[in-house]
Amino acid sequence: MTSDTALLVKDKPLLWSGFSRNSLSRANLISVAWPELKIQQKASSFFFYEPALLLVLSGRIEFSHGAKPYQLNSPTLLGVIDQGVDADYIKYPATEAAAFRSLFISLNADVLDAFYQQFPQYLVGTRKNAQITTVELLSHQQESIRNLLAMLENPQISDDRVRLRIFDLLLVLAEQNIRFLLPQQQGIFPRLSKLLREAPDKGWTAKVAGDALAMSESTLRRRLRQEGVRFEQLLLDIRMHHALMLIQTTHWNLAQVADACGYKSVSRFTERFRYRFGNSPAQLR
Repeated sequence: MTSDTALLVKDKPLLWSGFSRNSLSRANLISVAWPELKIQQKASSFFFYEPALLLVLSGRIEFSHGAKPYQLNSPTLLGVIDQGVDADYIKYPATEAAAFRSLFISLNADVLDAFYQQFPQYLVGTRKNAQITTVELLSHQQESIRNLLAMLENPQISDDRVRLRIFDLLLVLAEQNIRFLLPQQQGIFPRLSKLLREAPDKGWTAKVAGDALAMSESTLRRRLRQEGVRFEQLLLDIRMHHALMLIQTTHWNLAQVADACGYKSVSRFTERFRYRFGNSPAQLR
């Protein structure tokens, strides 16, 4: 057994302890959440709008992407998920008494783009398709993630220092040939999805979004149609993603969650949520 492997095994139970487990974010850089679920939960065609890192702290998650299965069931088994992955998944609690718990880190696409501009030697070669990669973390990779989390919990630390710490994590992963696909930046879809995700509670219409993107509603719809996207479906998907994260990371009541996702009617929100995920929001708690 190598020293790295020994440390990995020894530290497993306490590896991700010592953090507040509050959701944290730095605008245009990174978001961190600690989702929990008490019951099994599944979703089909779940789209990842940003590059993400996922660690399962308790229980397990099973993915199906491109007819290939993946499983994360250990605090040291890292899931590296490219922007654009569209996967089915099932989350399983560890036991009836122990919830599914995870650490979810999403990176802003602009940060990844800046990283590859500074370190072009780590660009993914000929790979063009978004994928999920699983890798057993070594001690220095664990340390880099822990250092990043600790820095994010200190509001006095500048965004510039946080960006450098993100670059450090990307470097220690890239040195082990663990690399993200370069995010999609072309077309209207990335711009629109970012706009909607920044304010899912806003009263969005295609006209309002078009105005924000300096184009007419008809131009926005035409460009989306060329990319195979419908505005209303994209907005619904983003709002349901946001709702699911809030259900898993806050103690807000359903009226607060619904309002944060742009719904004034709790019953309408619940109907939409159940249709998307197969459970009502209340059932997941």
